[in-house]
Amino acid sequence: MRVCNFSSGSKGNCTYIEGENEKILIDIGVNAKYVEDTFKELNICPKDIDAILITHEHADHIKGVMAFAKKYSTKIFCAEVLKDCLTTQLIGCENLICTYSSDFYIGELHIIPFPLSHDSIACFGYRVMEGNDSVSVVTDLGYCPESVFKMIKSSTIVYLEANYDPEMLFTCNYPTFLKKRIMSNKGHLSNNDCAIIAEKLAYSGTRQIVLSHISENSNTQFLAYSTVKKYLESKGIIVGQNIRLDVANQNVRGSIYKIKKSI
Repeated sequence: MRVCNFSSGSKGNCTYIEGENEKILIDIGVNAKYVEDTFKELNICPKDIDAILITHEHADHIKGVMAFAKKYSTKIFCAEVLKDCLTTQLIGCENLICTYSSDFYIGELHIIPFPLSHDSIACFGYRVMEGNDSVSVVTDLGYCPESVFKMIKSSTIVYLEANYDPEMLFTCNYPTFLKKRIMSNKGHLSNNDCAIIAEKLAYSGTRQIVLSHISENSNTQFLAYSTVKKYLESKGIIVGQNIRLDVANQNVRGSIYKIKKSI
């Protein structure tokens, strides 16, 4: 498997996952041209994308879906509960939307969706498995109950939200209602919340965590990384030795991670 985040943040999200024979995207919340240019950079043909998986209906996750899917006739997958909303928003792609109500397969990739707590009609994380290897994408969640952790634990790589620093959020120029929304159980994960989940993931066998959906107004990449790293190392988990830690970027393609296939 190979995985690469193209963009992560409140202005747009898109993650590429490649199995031995299948290629998928989770969300296209950025300009479709940017996705095409990134594929060109990676020497990947956009026509070879087998599916786009939608997490939820917010613009920063679906903004570029229609343009890309119509141009390349790409199948769009979403949960049954999101079908009506997405059919309305993605006008012209009605016949491409494939809904699901449980886990499913795209070729040899086993797709396991699971609900997240967020202020949308419905929001889903994904665990994508091939053999014993897996990648989980978990952003846009106000908190991480045990039911969600069970879905992502022991994933080889986890893209995990570290949206805001509480002190920066408190002092930033967001209106009060928005700050309350972000901090609520239907908002986003703080750096501190992310660190606690990262510790549990490390003990479960996860090898790589990529801090994602980092706010440009109430967080920084350095602060997110240093907060999680400091917490992990206070628990005896050495970053770079026991687990690897990286950050996803809003405006720049992230690192390409390769997972050796195991059965």
